[in-house]
Amino acid sequence: MIQKINQDLESTRHQKNMTKTQKRNDYFIKEGVLVNSYVKDPNLSLDETYDSLVISKNQIALPKKLKEKERNNINPIYPICGATVGVMGLLGGFTAMMKRFSKGKLESSKEYLLPGITRNHCINDEIHQSIFSMIQSPNRKTILASLGVITLGAMAFMGKIFIDGFKEVWVKKQEADIQKNLQENLIEVETQSFSGKLQIIRSMLSSKAKMFTEELNFRGKNKYSSESDENSILLFGTGIITLASILGLGYFAAKNIRKSDEFIKNGIKNTKKGIDIVIDEFNSGRPLNKLEGHKGEILSGKDAYKLLIENMLESVYAKPEEIENYVYKLNLPQKEKEEFIKHLKETMNQATEKVNPMMGGSGRNKITYFSHVNDYLSFFYDWLMNPKNPQFKNLFFGIAGISALAYGGKAAAEAIKEVQVKKYSADIELNLQKRLVATELRNFKAKKDSAIEPLCHEFLTQKKQGKSPEELKVVADNILFEIKNGPPFVYS
Repeated sequence: MIQKINQDLESTRHQKNMTKTQKRNDYFIKEGVLVNSYVKDPNLSLDETYDSLVISKNQIALPKKLKEKERNNINPIYPICGATVGVMGLLGGFTAMMKRFSKGKLESSKEYLLPGITRNHCINDEIHQSIFSMIQSPNRKTILASLGVITLGAMAFMGKIFIDGFKEVWVKKQEADIQKNLQENLIEVETQSFSGKLQIIRSMLSSKAKMFTEELNFRGKNKYSSESDENSILLFGTGIITLASILGLGYFAAKNIRKSDEFIKNGIKNTKKGIDIVIDEFNSGRPLNKLEGHKGEILSGKDAYKLLIENMLESVYAKPEEIENYVYKLNLPQKEKEEFIKHLKETMNQATEKVNPMMGGSGRNKITYFSHVNDYLSFFYDWLMNPKNPQFKNLFFGIAGISALAYGGKAAAEAIKEVQVKKYSADIELNLQKRLVATELRNFKAKKDSAIEPLCHEFLTQKKQGKSPEELKVVADNILFEIKNGPPFVYS
């Protein structure tokens, strides 16, 4: 039984836009070509077989890759066992790490501890919000409003399903028409490819037959020669340029790093000079503009100077001894200096700070709820909760109506866009297939040459060995037969 051929690249391209029936018929055509090409008369003598099939009498080594085999002596159970033990080991290591974290929390100083996190539940879905309100305050209003929102949401969902389904059905129908037109247009492309391959075979038959005729009538030097396309100088030069570029860019990056370090050092140096100037101005009693504190308070006088000095010391990551040197220069009572030094050391070592209550709560490990909705159902909920207010009704119908029209218009626009994209994709595919005809013909020609050229070399070798013209003619006839009927084959 001849195995079906359906994995080569030429068949993949050829069958890309075929239906299942077309692909099945294509396989059967290939089987017929193979049978007609290779089922030959078995009643040939051995010598005739050598000449008919152009078999070399020299020993032809098999490819080395043929004997290469992957060795995998590892029992598949071992990796499973190793993975299981490894996962359990990771779990044990994680629990040990948690134990260490727990112990570290007890031994850590207060300034290094992480703050608490308040869990803020933001209910952005209107149905969830209505259920929350019904559970939080179950009464006639909240229950009816919740049921109304759920009912309207279900109706809107079913309407969305209908619009989406109608759009998909329409797009599918248009896609079928586009594919039908593409298949019609591809007939011309396939014809060009088919006729081009036949023309290549006719050209090869003509040229090789002429060459064999000349060789059978003239015993001279053959015209075959081997050429090398390697260009080692270009490759070597490319390597040198690449290496030089790497070294140059590395030097440039290192230079930038050194320059950045110099800038940082100069900035820190200038900031420290600025701290000395601020201290001199404070000691001389020069007034300072009011500043806003870390908690939003307005500071003036001595407190403003302290805040300014604190910010400047923090910007240069001042060490404890530097903090003491700067603070001791201030004209402050000794006790106040010591309190200020203690405050600076604590705040500069503190890695975290409580979040603003308006943004994330108090920082306590508690649960909070708030609602932020942006949905047409929220306006329906407001109307049901306040049925006597006509503005809520008008607001709901206005926003719900424009939302429905917007979704319907969006679905229609997307359907038209998808169809136009598919039409344009079909045009691109047709243009690509037209452009690929030349590539496919070159590919076909290269494969034919790779199959026939070794046979022609074998013909010339046997001629040099002194075979008779009658024997060489048999060889030439079979090479021409191979050109016409051998692989790669021409399919319609």
